[in-house]
Amino acid sequence: MIEISYKKILKFSPKNIYDIVADIESYSQFIPGCFSSKIISKEGNIIEAKLGVKYLIMSGEFTSRVTFDPRKLSIVSEGINGPFNSVFTKWSFDRNDNGVLVKVSINLDLSNKVFELLLKKNLEKVFSQVVVSFEERADILY
Repeated sequence: MIEISYKKILKFSPKNIYDIVADIESYSQFIPGCFSSKIISKEGNIIEAKLGVKYLIMSGEFTSRVTFDPRKLSIVSEGINGPFNSVFTKWSFDRNDNGVLVKVSINLDLSNKVFELLLKKNLEKVFSQVVVSFEERADILY
């Protein structure tokens, strides 16, 4: 089991960054290692999305149920199909004097324990790169 929390202050509004993180269908255009991103179904503020990712020598697709709360500016994702026993991710976007404090926490239990050990050493770096990708996307859009 891997549990991490990551925080970073970005110079944009909380709504700007929330909107970029919520735009799951665009992930394959700007997130390194994400080769496909599509919405399978949508009902209100809940979607099922399938992402294709590649990291080091491993690649595959996984499906998540994602719940959006635009009032609280939070996004919660729960893995429902993929190379894991469980995965749970929570994003929040809080106003900060310098813009937005982005907080992400993940709990991940992979089926492949060898890959889990490898990923555990690098997951904070991976999430740092993902957040930088959202920041770079915001530079382009806003």
